[in-house]
This record gives sequence, structure tokens and C-alpha cells, in this order.
Amino acid sequence: MNRQQFMQAMEIHLRPMDPLERAELLADYDQHFEMGLREGRSEEEIARELGHPIEIAKEALGDRYDALTPGSDPFYAPTFEEMRPQQRGNRAARSFFTAIGLFFLNIMLAIPIGLTLWSVWLTIASLSLLVLAPIAAAVDFLYLDHFEYSEMFVAIGVFGIGILFALLTKWIFKAFKLITLQYIRWNQKTMKGDV
Repeated sequence: MNRQQFMQAMEIHLRPMDPLERAELLADYDQHFEMGLREGRSEEEIARELGHPIEIAKEALGDRYDALTPGSDPFYAPTFEEMRPQQRGNRAARSFFTAIGLFFLNIMLAIPIGLTLWSVWLTIASLSLLVLAPIAAAVDFLYLDHFEYSEMFVAIGVFGIGILFALLTKWIFKAFKLITLQYIRWNQKTMKGDV
């Protein structure tokens, strides 16, 4: 049996194991092959030294290996999900209490905080209207025949500040939008029971 055949057999027979645990164990055996090949041994020799994959799986899985259906395909092994114990309890009741918890969480905490954050954004967005200062100075000059150099310089300075607020508004909008969408997705996952 070469390295590829050995690793495939291990993968099949360790299916009832937790995926993370299985990946660690497979990585260990793969490392045995790497070290053996560096020492100049053949893949077949290394596989013989390690033992038969079925025996290794029996030892690693213990009682879980006996869950394989007798007389069935010798390469069949239930997946980790198939081996998990069925969840007990009433799904409808759990969904009901989850919905009530989320409702109160949103009413008492999330909505007020969200509205506060979005009102801060709206305030900063309204400050970006300072970019209109040069237009106000031009209207003052055209309709009121009033012109001062200091007023023109102040209008240019306020125009620059308005541009900065506009850029800040854009950045804050993206951040708040991301936070809001993630929170909505979290609510949806919680209701489905994926969290």
C-alpha cells in the first residue's frame, strides 16, 4: 500500500471522527510519511510500519467504530454529523424563546444604539454642507453688493472643512452599514439556530 492509498483509507475509516480531530490525526500520519521518505525508506515500508488503516481507525474511534453497519460496504463509515446525538427538546419552543429574547434585545439595546449611531452620521453628513460656503459668499456679493477679502478666505476655508466632513461621512456610512448588516445577519442566524 503506498502513501496515497494509505491516506485515502484513513480518511474513509475515520469519517465518524470530529473533522478537526480527524484532520490533526491525518496530518500526523502524513508527517510520518514525510520523515520516513527523508530517511530513505519506501512508502510501502512506512505504511507497513504504521499498521493497517482499519486497525488504526478502530483504535482511534473506540466504540464509535462499532457503529458501522454490519454486512454493509466495508468502505462505508458514517460521517461525524451522522454520529452526533440527535438534539432533544422542542424546536418550536426554542425558536419561540429565541425570538422573544431577540425582540427584547433589539427593542431595549440594539435599536436605540443603532439610531444613536445613525443620528451621529446624519449630523456629520449635515456638516458636509459647509462646502456650499463659497456659494453663500457669491450670493452675498451678487445680490447685496457686499464683498470683503476676509469673507472670501473664510468661505474657501469652510469649503475645505466641508470636503473633509463629506469624506468622513462616506467612511462612517460604510462602517455603520457593515455593522448594521452584520447585526441583521446575526439575528437571522440566531433565529435559524446556526449560532
